[in-house]
Amino acid sequence: MAEIIFFQPRAELSACQNLTDFISHCRHKLTLYEAQGGFTSNKWIFVEGNRSYAMAFSKYSEVNNPYQLDPLDEPFITFAKARVRYTQSQRQVKSIANQMIILRQLHDALIEVHGKADVLKTDGLVMDKVRELTDFRYPESDLRYRLGQQMELLYEFLRKKAIVPTLPEWSNPWGRARSKAERTDSESRKWQEDRCPSLHQMTAIADCFSKAVTKEDQYWSGVLTLLMFAPSRAGELPGLVVDCLHETESGRLGVRWYGEKGFGDTIKWVPDVMRETVIEAHRRLVEIGAPARAAAKFAYDNPEVFYRHEECITPSDFPEDRPLCALEFAHAMNFGQTTLDALKYINNETTAWHSLGAGKWIKKLRSHGNPTYQQLAQYTNHEYEHKEWPLIPNSDRPIWESLLLIRDREFHNDFKPRGFSWLTPSVNQINWQLAPRDGLKNPTKTLFQRFGILDEDGSEIRLTSHQLRVWLSTNAERGGMDSWQLAKWAGRARIEDNRHYDLRTPEERDDQVRAVVLLTERPTALEAMKLNLPVSYQDLGLNRIGIADVTEFGMCTHDYAMSPCTKAGECMTCREHVCIKGMPKTLERILRLEKLVASQFEKAKFDAESGVFGADRWETHLGWKLAHIRTQRTRLESNETPKGAVLWIPPEHDPSPIRRALAQRNYKTSSDEMGVVDCSTVLELLGVKDA
Repeated sequence: MAEIIFFQPRAELSACQNLTDFISHCRHKLTLYEAQGGFTSNKWIFVEGNRSYAMAFSKYSEVNNPYQLDPLDEPFITFAKARVRYTQSQRQVKSIANQMIILRQLHDALIEVHGKADVLKTDGLVMDKVRELTDFRYPESDLRYRLGQQMELLYEFLRKKAIVPTLPEWSNPWGRARSKAERTDSESRKWQEDRCPSLHQMTAIADCFSKAVTKEDQYWSGVLTLLMFAPSRAGELPGLVVDCLHETESGRLGVRWYGEKGFGDTIKWVPDVMRETVIEAHRRLVEIGAPARAAAKFAYDNPEVFYRHEECITPSDFPEDRPLCALEFAHAMNFGQTTLDALKYINNETTAWHSLGAGKWIKKLRSHGNPTYQQLAQYTNHEYEHKEWPLIPNSDRPIWESLLLIRDREFHNDFKPRGFSWLTPSVNQINWQLAPRDGLKNPTKTLFQRFGILDEDGSEIRLTSHQLRVWLSTNAERGGMDSWQLAKWAGRARIEDNRHYDLRTPEERDDQVRAVVLLTERPTALEAMKLNLPVSYQDLGLNRIGIADVTEFGMCTHDYAMSPCTKAGECMTCREHVCIKGMPKTLERILRLEKLVASQFEKAKFDAESGVFGADRWETHLGWKLAHIRTQRTRLESNETPKGAVLWIPPEHDPSPIRRALAQRNYKTSSDEMGVVDCSTVLELLGVKDA
């Protein structure tokens, strides 16, 4: 798509002149949909994937008849076309239907209030009329909420572009409808039960992955595996690249991911139990997609040269501009084996071409005689290049680095893959592997059907790719995952969206609430954490008011209201930090930290023995730090340490600055020896005279 030049209004011009300039800008400088007639046509269409989205500039009608369109009145219809071309030129969206509805509502409101469909006459009365028409024509609350969002955008656009600069501020009066996951009516309850997959259905996918032998099963089970280690959308999978795996120095595995709906680039961390599975799925996808990547890379490097795949029968020095016979053409375009065998016994070239069929694409290629390899290259490149070519959508990486790339007809039962092609699977194709396609004469078998796996009641397993995301989110809620962490793990820009995927039963929710409400005594620190309750200082044995902060290795009791932390992340040697046995992930993180510090200590020790200046001090420091880390780790691993035990380091190992100063002057500092330190002594050490 060409670079978009945004329209900038001028304050010194009148609203009428700004409107005229805006329409002229969109008519003459933007070219989107010009091939469909541009401003002379009253209906535009854009295609994405297997679906088309229509934009009909017609009046509202209760009966939707695409063959009888009553166009909007002038001059509003010209403004409507300019507005749609402008917004779609920035980014073509599937939700364009909602924008068309609002334009029709504004058109009708202008006529009812002012008698003329002129956008310059938009005012508060017109805005109220638009709301009234929306309430009457579209009673569905969820749709009205989305229409209200479009109204906000349109009114803000009219103000910002100085077309109607005095338009009053307007906010969406319709709230978002309650999520089906939160409703309690019978229809929603039934939806909730069907929406969240069972454990049997999820383990069936894992079973297919472990049993996969054919390339088809290995590919599709590998794709589904990438949707099972973290909550993700199937539409995000085409953005994965060959080198998407990311491993930290500590051995933690993640996948570089691009989250849709505003989340953007991130790393999705792989649970340790799925580490080897994800690595194997990645290996399979890389191997199966190699021929498609080679074809895509060749097409980019040689746009006028046909990719000579293994099925081509012409010599290696066959000229690009020499016409092909029917048999050579059929081999180059990967016709079926039956057709190829029949061509070998046809001596007449005309009859041979006739036997290949009368498809439009063949007629087009032969419109000026038998096609050449050069013409095949132009045809095939046009067939498989998408609008972002040569980049992966939403990425700056080339398409030949796509992890999911495969050839056209890669797993077809009757035909060989097209050796010159490349494509990424659509969301529909992924869903076809999870549920039977009813109504088709010879539907493709699902992944489960190919392995003969049925549901627990003996019926066919029916899932969607989105249900895998729901199952992971629901079980994360059951396990007590933090809301922020869950949203980040799932790639959700808004934490509030977690509720749409929480399909725990009402009984499970009640049990969680009951566990807190029916407490007869204060929970321990570990119990409070498991119930997602704050941990107070009293829970950790400190006689002061406040809430402890969670750290990577335990809880911090430093009072941040009094002074900043001076430890700079050295929690494991801090007297104000506490480890709690049984706290999730604590022991694993301490083990990783111990390994890192131990390697640094060994290096410092070696350098000190070699006489490197300053290394002896680093050896002492790292040895001190490593001793404390190992001590806490040993205490956490010990069977003699009860679960929930609160483990501090001795305060003598991390004395305060005042205590150090007292010790340097040979003052007693332990509470059992001298009690509370005399205030005058402290003032003396600080160089302040006692008043």
